[in-house]
Amino acid sequence: MIRKIWHWRYELFLWKKESQAEEVNPERLKEELADVLTYSLLLAEKHHLDIFDIVLEKIRKNGEKYPVEKAKGTAKKYTEL
Repeated sequence: MIRKIWHWRYELFLWKKESQAEEVNPERLKEELADVLTYSLLLAEKHHLDIFDIVLEKIRKNGEKYPVEKAKGTAKKYTEL
């Protein structure tokens, strides 16, 4: 499944300009997202991880790395803020 995620990421978006990325087939994208999300949920379950806790922790960490007053409106990496 990891191979499928890698394949999805590149097959649908690699080497495309931003405007072309908007032209992706919505049905195909939904199918691929379902695969990625299903795999993620199965992986979390296998390792006894709570997906809600994982997401909240990541949001908290991102808030520390990218404080709104420094990061809003920029695509800079947190080490460059």
